[in-house]
Amino acid sequence: MQAGLAAREPYGMTGHRSVAALFVMLGVSGCAGGQKAPPAAPAGTVRFTTQAHFKDCDIVATARPLADAQAVDCGDARASEDRLKAKACVEAAEAADKPFIAIFHLPGIDSAVSKALLRSSNGERFQLWYDSDPSGGNGRYQSHISRRACERFVPDPDFEEDLRCESQAEGTTLCLGTEYDLGPLQSAANLMCLHDESFRAGFFDCALRKNVKRLVDLGYKPVSAGTLLVCKSEGPGSFSCSSSSQADAEVGVRFEREPPPDASPKGGP
Repeated sequence: MQAGLAAREPYGMTGHRSVAALFVMLGVSGCAGGQKAPPAAPAGTVRFTTQAHFKDCDIVATARPLADAQAVDCGDARASEDRLKAKACVEAAEAADKPFIAIFHLPGIDSAVSKALLRSSNGERFQLWYDSDPSGGNGRYQSHISRRACERFVPDPDFEEDLRCESQAEGTTLCLGTEYDLGPLQSAANLMCLHDESFRAGFFDCALRKNVKRLVDLGYKPVSAGTLLVCKSEGPGSFSCSSSSQADAEVGVRFEREPPPDASPKGGP
């Protein structure tokens, strides 16, 4: 969760195991009397998670290979005194126009948080941000590392042991504690989803079309044509879904997106 004194980035043992398949069979409804229903409007498409892979993201192991060979090593700072030394080292390297790497382990409220500050020999600056569990709580394998380009590193006015990445850039995900394999592309005609851009852009709560009236009353809508969702099960008939690469990380899926097909696939798996 959020570090008490550090700005939050906008997701033990290393394990690898499979979970039960989360496929959802998308049924086709028949009609009384053998008559066919009028063709429905084209639906969006969806891929469901099928298998999970678990690991604990490691900011030191991730950051070190990204540093230049000639970079000044400002340390792996855990204690308060060490963070102050690392900060001074970064500022000295910046003044000398030298590449560097510094790793700060910061106080957190309900999870462990760390950052790595790097500058390359060509002057590129970037920050890696690690959170052992961005949602807080005690969930395992929820760790997350993101990368963000920085214009400069400046003293943090709220925490004298830290430097802040000044940036307008969006962060990109380098590591997720839980990653998923995805099933085949199929029609999303049997899903209804609740989408609130003001809450989380590209993120949907979705459910199977069982009690349609209740879902409509709650604001759920059919998946629009041209929408490609990536969904993981949150329980019987309930899913967390993403329609963007940014929201994929929040759902817990790393997925190279391609444009959805012109027409929705017919039927289901």
